[in-house]
Amino acid sequence: MAVKCVQSRGLLNQYIAAVAACLSVVNSSACYGWVTPILDHLLGPDSEIPMTREQLSWVIPTIDLGLLITPLPAGILSDYIGRKPVTFATGPLYIISWLLVVFYPSVTMLGAARLLQGLTMGLTYTAAPVYLGEIACKANRGAITSIFFNLWWLGYLIQYAVGPFLSFYNFTYFTLSLNIPFMILFIWQPESPYYHVMCGDMEKARTSLTWFRDSTVDELQEELEEIKLSVEANQRSAGFRDLVTNSEGRKSLAILMMLSGATMLSGTGAITVYATEIFDKTPNLSIPPDAVTIALGVIMLIGGVISSFTSDSLGRRPLLMISCIGSFITQFITGTYYFLLFNTSLDISSFNWVAPILILIYCGLCTAGMYPLCSVYTSELFNSNTRGIASSICTLFVTIFALISLVLYQPVNDYVGIYGNFYIYSLAVLISGTYCYFNAPETKGKSFVQIREELLKCKGHCQYRWR
Repeated sequence: MAVKCVQSRGLLNQYIAAVAACLSVVNSSACYGWVTPILDHLLGPDSEIPMTREQLSWVIPTIDLGLLITPLPAGILSDYIGRKPVTFATGPLYIISWLLVVFYPSVTMLGAARLLQGLTMGLTYTAAPVYLGEIACKANRGAITSIFFNLWWLGYLIQYAVGPFLSFYNFTYFTLSLNIPFMILFIWQPESPYYHVMCGDMEKARTSLTWFRDSTVDELQEELEEIKLSVEANQRSAGFRDLVTNSEGRKSLAILMMLSGATMLSGTGAITVYATEIFDKTPNLSIPPDAVTIALGVIMLIGGVISSFTSDSLGRRPLLMISCIGSFITQFITGTYYFLLFNTSLDISSFNWVAPILILIYCGLCTAGMYPLCSVYTSELFNSNTRGIASSICTLFVTIFALISLVLYQPVNDYVGIYGNFYIYSLAVLISGTYCYFNAPETKGKSFVQIREELLKCKGHCQYRWR
């Protein structure tokens, strides 16, 4: 009889390992969040790194250029040396990047540091979701994998809340120090049992699975056989080739690409970086922009926490559709508000609360649905030996879409108006959400083998029922 996944000690071990791994995610989002509270200071006369707005506009996206390079090598590396070593390596690399900023403060070195941070972020984005999906039991996989983006938003919130009250150097040292608890906690966690099975080391796989389930070897035999079957069934697959030469791989990859597009092109990346500047454009705002930015961080974290409870109870598809529909409506109305404000003679000064409130609602919906499900589907839709390469490809697409969102923000803002950005965001969600409605499967409570079978049943554009 298969072991129950809800045993308290085993479930606690899964959560401890998942949180420890995802502290690397806190360090990743902290690299993005570091810019927002000190943006005005960096451009001011007292800046420790004097720079123009034009210089800042290329320094900010440099992190995404680095993120374009490492995902594919990281995916291959995680299959050869393990998910844990690849994830752990991010700690020392982030520390080196912040030391570059502290000891060699210049625009060029800041760009180099952010490039290194982007390269390092590719390791986190690729290995951590795979690790989470492979240590979690199927009954709690949604909750476990959603920790990835919960701690992603926690990193932003920490930076938004702390940054306005620290000097440039103290804030940078503080951000560097976030890597210490990650390395201390994660070094003690076991490697994924799937990786051990891939290496043919069944004894280590049993030891790892015993820790994550807190059960005897006999009780875990059925799950261990299921892991072995999942790995052996795909022994002959050829990584990237397997993803594009069979209908199952192509469908899974297409779903992940469209979901990534909905997630990043819906505007979260630009909004989290330019939040204070966006709120500054809203006239007669009674709350200081910095306070609204902190509220934004709180809402994003709350949205991520909500997803932990709803992904396995409500289901993947309903959560995804609620997120997409809500994001489309809020972004479209926000765009309309700014269009009426700056392009018509209508007096809407009494509605100055509309844009901040809708942006906060959008961020809550996005972080409760599209973001965590991107991580969940990355860990669920692919075979054990293509999961790493699929995670790498997902990271590439997320990075490209995020880079597009960041690069387009300022030109669209200058030549069209801020409303143009929000109309683009709403259109992106509409297109991607429609595709996911007709193609994204429900994977709640299903084993990897069952998910494979369900994907293989579908030919072309079949429509899945809400279940």
